[in-house]
Amino acid sequence: MNKVKKFVSCFILCALVFSLWACGKQNKDNAAIYGETIAGLEDDELFVIIDTNAPLPVLLVTSQVYDDGAGKQASITCDVYYPADKEVKKIGTLESMGTAYPVSYDKTGIYTASGHSMQRYEVEKSGTLKLAESILEQFDESGNAAYTMTKENETATISEEEYYAAFEKYSNATVAGFAYGASDAAE
Repeated sequence: MNKVKKFVSCFILCALVFSLWACGKQNKDNAAIYGETIAGLEDDELFVIIDTNAPLPVLLVTSQVYDDGAGKQASITCDVYYPADKEVKKIGTLESMGTAYPVSYDKTGIYTASGHSMQRYEVEKSGTLKLAESILEQFDESGNAAYTMTKENETATISEEEYYAAFEKYSNATVAGFAYGASDAAE
């Protein structure tokens, strides 16, 4: 029984050391990529480095944050930075419409939204930001709703169920939590 406890303890210790090493390596890689850009931020600018669909981590920067009620400094607007042509460049600005819809992300992209729309952006390997998917709810004069989805520059009418299923991706995404310092800015 003692040998089993020692083995399990040793295994857990090795796993912990490896995970700490991996986290340290990721932070060093991020510092190598974005250190100069972060050092050049204004005093009122906050940032977060996120992992999304892009081959490298993506830097989001904002000067407008609010407490999202879950302990994160969220934002409805941010600038997107990514390495392109051997330097870090601002590749776009994203904006949601209201504090109920903070900028969020997952492994498929970066999201913005409003009460009647959702957009998912992707960072391409070339360093460009593209609108990958957009859904929209519109109302006619009689108050009847119509739903559309745009993907790959093609717009199609979709059902209400398809609209809410697509919006669910935004709802399940991680809210980007902005910070001033490196200690809690990498998610």
